[in-house]
Amino acid sequence: MNLRRTTAVLLGQAALPLACAFAAEGASYGGPVGGTDLGAALLPATSGLYGGLVLGYASGDRFHGNDGGRDPALEGRMASQVAALGLLYVYPGQVFGGTLASSLQGSVNGGRMELNGEAQHYQGFGDLYADLLMWSRYLGDAAPGQRPTGATLKLAYSMVFPSGRYNTSDLYTSGRNVYFFVPNAALTYLGGPNALGEGLELSLHAFVNVASRNRATDYESGTVANLNFAVGQRIGRWQLGLAGYHARQLDGDRQHGARVEPDGRRYRATALGPVLAYDLPRAAGSLKFKALAPLSTRNSLAANTAYVVWSRSL
Repeated sequence: MNLRRTTAVLLGQAALPLACAFAAEGASYGGPVGGTDLGAALLPATSGLYGGLVLGYASGDRFHGNDGGRDPALEGRMASQVAALGLLYVYPGQVFGGTLASSLQGSVNGGRMELNGEAQHYQGFGDLYADLLMWSRYLGDAAPGQRPTGATLKLAYSMVFPSGRYNTSDLYTSGRNVYFFVPNAALTYLGGPNALGEGLELSLHAFVNVASRNRATDYESGTVANLNFAVGQRIGRWQLGLAGYHARQLDGDRQHGARVEPDGRRYRATALGPVLAYDLPRAAGSLKFKALAPLSTRNSLAANTAYVVWSRSL
């Protein structure tokens, strides 16, 4: 079986650092830069080292409040750019019929934030993201020489490490000064040939993001659950479809032991947009473009985002 998409785990859904945040407080959660989408549960069939590059841009000028509508107390805009490098290592052999792998991703980002008449340029290293251990197993039944169809399951434990630049006096900082503990699971289903091409794919990737306390501010962000999803049609080496995510904060933020008002500043966001991928079989990699537009936002900045992702074996 040859699962050619190698970079699903080198990307992520913290997206660009564009949550409405003061010194990175509030609506932030863990995940690799770029978001997962097509092939979320797939790992390369061949053991070895793989690399990925993510370039992204995001901008927004609407701050949304606790009711989901525009917050009249916050006026401004933000634009951000990011470049991230990721490494994925696939271990030899199998465990319980599945493949094991680990990944590490670092990033640099910068941009400009304006808020209520105050403006700030920022730049610096972002926090490190790591999939400490992933296990992916193909559940279908592919005949030799044929394209695999059916489901693939992936289970993983990931973390974000607070290595990025952080300053409590800034409007926004590149790092968030907290650890994120991120158990996650993904499912990818590959359909058989249809009238449009080689087949339809559906991918789902669910994360639970638990943040540690920010010791500099005594701020505790609530647990965030987010679901990344994608559906795409394969036509030769091309894959065209829709991708998106829905994130929701399960409990309220707290500071100095008390709930932050209103309602714990619970975060919620949904976004959707096109995704286009092209396989690079000689390099066991791919090239991908994705753009996402916000559909709904609560207690954060509604931002449009776009990414270009390139990956290959090393």
